[in-house]
Amino acid sequence: MLRAVIEESPDAFMERFRPYATPATLFARPEGSPLLEADVAGTIVQLLERTNPYDAPPGAATLILNPTASDLHDAGPDAAAALQVPERGALRGAGAVLAQAPGALVVDAGVPVVLAVEGADAWPVGRRVAFDAAPPIHAFVLPPDRRPDRPDEGGSIDEAH
Repeated sequence: MLRAVIEESPDAFMERFRPYATPATLFARPEGSPLLEADVAGTIVQLLERTNPYDAPPGAATLILNPTASDLHDAGPDAAAALQVPERGALRGAGAVLAQAPGALVVDAGVPVVLAVEGADAWPVGRRVAFDAAPPIHAFVLPPDRRPDRPDEGGSIDEAH
């Protein structure tokens, strides 16, 4: 269990980690359900949406992936960026540390992952790490007006209607 709180509210979390949001495709779900399935860079992930009222429509979206590490270790200098689902609702990844924050590391696992972890300051920016995260994998769906500018991707992604 994490002793440090990463942020005091979903809005504060989204504001702080918005630069590490990633494009995704959301799949249909029962109305009002916080459970969400999404395609993130070709990997289908099962998520717990943290942005109530849980009404993000199916289609193109931008979200912040926020798993909690159950295991984190050095991956070695040659480890490739990777994101996989070893079992339903879990996440496994590897990549370079992009940033540190109290209680969190941002890892480039092919897409940015804001990994909640104890002792984040022990993992310097640039170090290659591997992680496992048990369910639930948290996700913060950014509304269109809060998405990061991504000039290399042609701007923001339109919502599907």
